[in-house]
Amino acid sequence: MAKDPFDAALAGFQRWMTTAKPKLSSGPDVAAAEMRPLLDLMRDYVGIDRPAGLCEGDLEELLLEIYPRKITVLDRADTEDTIPAVRDFLAYLAERGEMPAGTVRALERELDRIAPRFADAVMDPSNWGMARSFVQAMAADGVDFDDQTAVNAWMADYNSGVAWPGDEVEFEDDDEDLDLKEAFGLPDQMPPMRLLAAQELAALAREAPVMVQLRKLAGWLGPGRAVTENAELAGGDVAEAAAALGLTDLPAVSRMRDSARLDHLWELALDAEFIELNEDETHAVPGEVAQAWEDSDDDEALEIWTMVFSLLVSTTLDVAASLDPRRAGELDFSGHGIALSVMLFLARPDGLPVAEISEVIRTVATDELPSARAEKAWQSWVRAHGDPAQLLLDLMADLDAIQVADAGDGPLARLTPLGLAAVRTQLVESGVEIPLLPPAEQMTAAELIAMARGASDEEFTAETAAWLAHRTPESAARDLLAVAAESDPASRLLAVGVVVTELGASAEPVWRDALGQLELRGYARAALTTLPDEDAASSPPGLKPDEDLAWMITDALAAEGWDDLSDDAGHEPGALAQRLGERIPAGQELMAFELIARIPHPAAADVLTVIGRHHPDKRIAKLARRSAYKAATRQAARRQ
Repeated sequence: MAKDPFDAALAGFQRWMTTAKPKLSSGPDVAAAEMRPLLDLMRDYVGIDRPAGLCEGDLEELLLEIYPRKITVLDRADTEDTIPAVRDFLAYLAERGEMPAGTVRALERELDRIAPRFADAVMDPSNWGMARSFVQAMAADGVDFDDQTAVNAWMADYNSGVAWPGDEVEFEDDDEDLDLKEAFGLPDQMPPMRLLAAQELAALAREAPVMVQLRKLAGWLGPGRAVTENAELAGGDVAEAAAALGLTDLPAVSRMRDSARLDHLWELALDAEFIELNEDETHAVPGEVAQAWEDSDDDEALEIWTMVFSLLVSTTLDVAASLDPRRAGELDFSGHGIALSVMLFLARPDGLPVAEISEVIRTVATDELPSARAEKAWQSWVRAHGDPAQLLLDLMADLDAIQVADAGDGPLARLTPLGLAAVRTQLVESGVEIPLLPPAEQMTAAELIAMARGASDEEFTAETAAWLAHRTPESAARDLLAVAAESDPASRLLAVGVVVTELGASAEPVWRDALGQLELRGYARAALTTLPDEDAASSPPGLKPDEDLAWMITDALAAEGWDDLSDDAGHEPGALAQRLGERIPAGQELMAFELIARIPHPAAADVLTVIGRHHPDKRIAKLARRSAYKAATRQAARRQ
């Protein structure tokens, strides 16, 4: 069997330290002791297959993020040998020829930047993982780690003061404390959307299977049913409750935990107060919310449904974990439901593949574990209980919060109208503005174009048809082109497209007026040349077709995100080259870039910069960088 490259590197480093000619930063034994856990962290968390695979940025992640979270350091002085050991290890890799000299120098400079920040990062409690936090707390309380009895006693005392999964928790307070806007990095405002009327949403809420089962469960209790000290049904009542809820496809059940679905519904009913415990906590009785649900008007029904939705996404996987604490011990199931609901909202209207949802939950649940342990812990859970993502999705679907449908490449999950309304409410309460669209006759052209970013093609087409039905073709064209002139490139292309495809020749007088507007004249000229019996194909006085074409090309590229210079913008070189070639004929790149640099388009410099950074053809990239410099210089001059 091939030796692990990280173990081999440690052995080689130890031998090298005993004979190394350069002056070392630390002693051989100390350096080896420091590098052993660092090499383990490299293997499990940095994503490299051998130590020589380190590149710029890896040391900062390793030493300022991963190490403080994973390695327990009780005293600040214990951090003093780590940086010198890494410095010696880089010297070892360089002398052995395993890493290019240029890479070694870059990593040494990175290490110089890390050194003054390392101790602070390691000792900052906000950087610690759960396991390290436990150890640090025990050390602060003076626990002798060699005394297992003392450790166990400390853990028991700690557990008695912690709300574990399955304990009764005030979720309303937790929800108030959770800032979704901050947690997910959401913008101040998102595209406007249209929701169903309250009457329609309430009708859907009342028919949701989970709500029907919660009502049945409360009704089944009658004057009350005895419960155990854990607030669970016992004896024959378990089987009777399962039958009352229609859970007839289950084997015979005698305990709550024999039916995961019954257990989840019971916990949800308690949290939502569809059922309550009497004063002596010996019997479960129908709760106030159950009666409120029966008597509710549309607004009250929606409020109760939304409360149940919030509880379901907050507690489902925590309840699952409480049913098997041994297997759940190493897995982090907290917060996945809330995260999933926001992800689905952001993915509207496309939805998310169920396989992707499962992989995300798996990744986050095992994030604190080395890869081998993560795989073992996850597979143990799945074999015993199935995919936790599927459990969560099934319950959300039965609440009518999502729909799951086959999309060809596998099932796809989307929020339903009820789900959209509920998540929107949560995001608005977190400070994200998500306007609701007014009736079509009151909607502005700007609202119509803005809603497209969060709507499917079918939804946008329907909204457009309704909006146009309340306007004359000329007034609609004028409003849309006014928005196009003032908008970002993506919105401009969309607004122009609606005028061209939906209004046709009836927009001719508006197009003629647009010939005098810099942002629109290229589109106006193109539209007028397509009209029947149109002799306006020749350029009007003052029109510059080449510059207009450059403006339209820049619009098209910027609309595809090419004006986004961030590292996570996803500018894949091959795709970028292909799409550029679709707009600029081969051999004419220099002329096109020079034209783009000359026009006063706000995104010109950014678009050229992206091409210069990511185009795989070095010649074309160089031309784009040169033109980007000219564009930026001209933009700066125009601002003065």
